Amino acid sequence: MKKSKILILLFTLSFPVILYLFLRSYGQNEFDLPIFFENEEKAYCKDFESSNKAIELVDLNQKNFVRLLEVYNTDFKIIHFPNAQDSEIQTLKNELNRVLNTFSDVSVNILSFQPIDTGMVDQLGNELFLSAAKANTYLYPNDLKDFFVNCIYMFPTKEWNGDHPSEETIDIDKTLVLLDEQNRIRGYYNGYETKEVDRLILEIRVLLSKK
Repeated sequence: MKKSKILILLFTLSFPVILYLFLRSYGQNEFDLPIFFENEEKAYCKDFESSNKAIELVDLNQKNFVRLLEVYNTDFKIIHFPNAQDSEIQTLKNELNRVLNTFSDVSVNILSFQPIDTGMVDQLGNELFLSAAKANTYLYPNDLKDFFVNCIYMFPTKEWNGDHPSEETIDIDKTLVLLDEQNRIRGYYNGYETKEVDRLILEIRVLLSKK
């Protein structure tokens, strides 16, 4: 292999690290992540009687019931609603495990939400989505999915017709949502795309540099 090709390869592999160090050292006042829905009205939130404070979930890790706000136990939370029946689901698991391995010493949790039919709670046979220590699986009533997707986490789905503040459209099953230490939405990512997960990792590092 020619020397020039070796240099190009080394630069390509080290670019994320170089960018992170640059942002940490020089870009603190110039680069920041948006805070989604800090000012915008959540236009696609339907009129539900339930509030996010009252929603009760089943914590599969602890085998008990918890309130939604009780699951936010770390500085950074990666929220997603995976389709466990997807034939390519292992791709998503691999990418999420890569995130956890990258931040093994940082307060980051993966929160996997999966539906359960009303009245089936006493017949739990569901497996944890990820078996990692910093990953948690929660079951939610199936009829509340629209409330979660459109009212709480505001997924950038096709219904926005290109008007979502993130300026992108990602299938619900593939979307990762990043929450910061104040539970504000800081980014949306395609968990099936390595480059998107790389962006998630980089942006968590940017948030860490602000602390």
